Amino acid sequence: MRFLKMFALAALLTGVPFLAKGIEMKDGDQIAILSGQNFEIHSWSISGYMRLLNNELARAGIRKSPWIFLESKKTEQMRECLDNDVIAKKPFYVLIIPGAADYNPWSEKTVSESFTKNLAEIIRKLKAANIKTAIATSYAVNSTLPLSLNQNVAAHNDAIRALAKEQGLQLIDFAKVVDDEKKIVRFDGSPAAKCLVNQMFAAEVLRLIGFSDKEVSACREAWLDMPGAIRFMPSVSVNTYEKLKAAAKASGKDVGIHMSEVLRNSMKHGD
Repeated sequence: MRFLKMFALAALLTGVPFLAKGIEMKDGDQIAILSGQNFEIHSWSISGYMRLLNNELARAGIRKSPWIFLESKKTEQMRECLDNDVIAKKPFYVLIIPGAADYNPWSEKTVSESFTKNLAEIIRKLKAANIKTAIATSYAVNSTLPLSLNQNVAAHNDAIRALAKEQGLQLIDFAKVVDDEKKIVRFDGSPAAKCLVNQMFAAEVLRLIGFSDKEVSACREAWLDMPGAIRFMPSVSVNTYEKLKAAAKASGKDVGIHMSEVLRNSMKHGD
């Protein structure tokens, strides 16, 4: 595992496209993501799942704008924009992430008829256009698992699973992925947990488009050491912060970078 981690990190630094031997995509192909979910970390931030996916596809040689990304869409909006914004562009793959844009996960447990009806119509159109399609379940994409909104989406996830089975679609059962990992990962709402949710989801999308289990594991190992994934400052007084700023300026660094180095050095001395 240590060798795999070092190999993955070396590839990240050198840009060696060692991953995705089994990927079917080629440069110029696009993936459409129709999402009704908002992750707790912005999708395109350093540790957001879209940034992670974009980086890995670029390393695999797919650099020519591979995304048709429609975020925060209700299923009705997905259906309405499908012809012009998705099918007309002939994507290689479509991933549907139905979610809380359609309902209030804090209080709504019942699946509306429009939710499944819209999804069925979207799938029918994509099939008619011969476009590969997958669909995903979720935990309301929240990193604090005991929260009620994570439990309230169970019926919606069951409806998504039933649609996938009925329509013969590939399924990213992300709710099950989280269930399987919660034995070893603390989903406690911390910055680390929020990053891990994005990393886990990105990993499942990579698996969907052809990355092997070994390749996905290498990506996840490398992501854990990715600089800038978590940004925070300790609680300090005004005077202490000013001293930190002065020390950072004297070393020609941003105060956040300076603090990261202080923390990293303190960990090394504690080993």
